[in-house]
Amino acid sequence: MAMQMQMQKRKKLASALCGLVEIYMTDLSWESDAESRCESLITEAMLVAPECPEALQTLASVRISQTRMDEARKALTQSIEIWKDLPAGDESVPNFPARISLARLLMEVGMEDDALEVLERLVDEDDTSVEAWYLGGWCQYLATEKSETASNSIVNGAPDNDRKESASRAALVTSRDWLRNSLRLYELQDYEDERLKEHALELVQGLDAGLGDTIEEEEEDGAEDDDWESEGDDEDQSMDGI
Repeated sequence: MAMQMQMQKRKKLASALCGLVEIYMTDLSWESDAESRCESLITEAMLVAPECPEALQTLASVRISQTRMDEARKALTQSIEIWKDLPAGDESVPNFPARISLARLLMEVGMEDDALEVLERLVDEDDTSVEAWYLGGWCQYLATEKSETASNSIVNGAPDNDRKESASRAALVTSRDWLRNSLRLYELQDYEDERLKEHALELVQGLDAGLGDTIEEEEEDGAEDDDWESEGDDEDQSMDGI
């Protein structure tokens, strides 16, 4: 019990230190010694609580700002490993906003697969989060774009090209679904983040153009299906009357 209380105190201290790091990375970033203060504070946080996900996540944020991407990826991986197999209610699992920030960091360093795992878990926990749906859609878009770029660098004529193209299209359709859901929730909740809305709309419009279909076309297809079913029902009734 005493050890657990000690660990909680260490985590709280590390969290406070991480909060100061964030201040020096944002509001006080213009200070001449901002970077050195960030380095000193995050070093202290890691010494106090080396197994604290928040400290590792903040370390990754600092390393990204220093363009030390490999070190950032390592810190993010270590942060996720601590809690990824734990249930949602476990105290070691970072809170919802912290994991939203984590997803953004993962996307920033090109770890889209890990980011999507985090985001899928978040929407399972709360399917009304505009930002989680938005980031998930954007993440899947980025991952597909990266995959297509890698495929194009390989010699053409591979036997599974059609399969890859089909998988890419399916991923883009899913990406669009996530983005549309974020926009729907945005309107329902009177969400206030114009930049998010504009970017989501831009992505959806690009996907509509690339995929060759829109919401209106899908609704028309659905209406045609309904008409066909109605006609079928009428024919059945006529047959019954014979």
